Amino acid sequence: MKHAQCRRQNLSNPKEPFMTNVDGINVVSLQGSWHDMGRQYGRLVKEHLKSVLDYADERLGGDGERMASALEIAERMYVQGKEYVREFMRGAAETSGIGLERLKLCNAVEYVEGCFLCSAMAAWDGYTGGPMVFGRNYDAVSYREIDRDVLVTVYHPDDGLAMATVGYAGEIYCVNGMNEKGIFVELNNGMPSAGWDIHWDMCPATSELFDMLLHAQSLDYADRFFHETRSSASFIIGVADGSEARFYEWCHDGMKCDTGAQKGLIVRTNHYTCPLWPYATPSDKDSWNSVTRLSNMTAQAERHKGQIDVPMMKSIMSATIANGGPCHDLTRYRIVAVPGELTLHIFLPYLDRWVELHLFQ
Repeated sequence: MKHAQCRRQNLSNPKEPFMTNVDGINVVSLQGSWHDMGRQYGRLVKEHLKSVLDYADERLGGDGERMASALEIAERMYVQGKEYVREFMRGAAETSGIGLERLKLCNAVEYVEGCFLCSAMAAWDGYTGGPMVFGRNYDAVSYREIDRDVLVTVYHPDDGLAMATVGYAGEIYCVNGMNEKGIFVELNNGMPSAGWDIHWDMCPATSELFDMLLHAQSLDYADRFFHETRSSASFIIGVADGSEARFYEWCHDGMKCDTGAQKGLIVRTNHYTCPLWPYATPSDKDSWNSVTRLSNMTAQAERHKGQIDVPMMKSIMSATIANGGPCHDLTRYRIVAVPGELTLHIFLPYLDRWVELHLFQ
């Protein structure tokens, strides 16, 4: 796939909150208390929030039972989540013209409509010949209609580290993010291995990741977090700084960590690979081609060992499954992160180019 030249944008802490569109990427920057940031968010992104809710209504509104289930999940996520997130959402309700109950649904759309999949590869040391590079494809069964409601939200809170997340408008949690210390986090679905149950009596794992990113000064902090925190569902979490990466196979039954048995490379899709788990490797049919995607990316990494820079990672993550890569018709967006440079490169389906964002500089 041919890529146009990246566009650059600096997102260092501004004097005022703002929302802008950087060559097709929607960026919102917030600052202050969580209530204040919620008020800023509601005012700045209200049209995107309404778009996501229109999507939810269209997909769920005609089925009373599904909508009732969605509203129950939304309420559980709100109640079991962090108090500062509730304060943020209360602030957003004051300025968005959207009631708090509807904002709860907006925050839960990703959990109740469709299913996210994903592929990831971290390369460093002998595989790059340069800085750590992390590629990540966000794949999902649904959400095509809200591609233009993907936001990069940059938080400058009074009581934590500055951080940026990438996700749909209204989701106040983390499936992709980086903080000012250069800690990058991404989430893959691990349910084909560890089961499909979600424990709604716990704080959602995505909210726990948001909180971890808010406080993580180092990979050691992240490692303690995963050792001490049980997940509400089955995930595979990639975490990296400027020099190395770790992947955590994280579920309600426990956690296994991969620090890179083959130093300088870790590849993950949607199944657990640690032999200490009692889970069998799922078939491609049962895991959205997880086994083939993992094999494809590993082969690409070995083929290009020592040459995996940002352009090469973009090419690997953009190659289709048929052409030896991980990309398929469920891929909603792609991210290449360089944590040591505090940069994200993002590709959305309706764009013809990668956009480079410089965070916290």
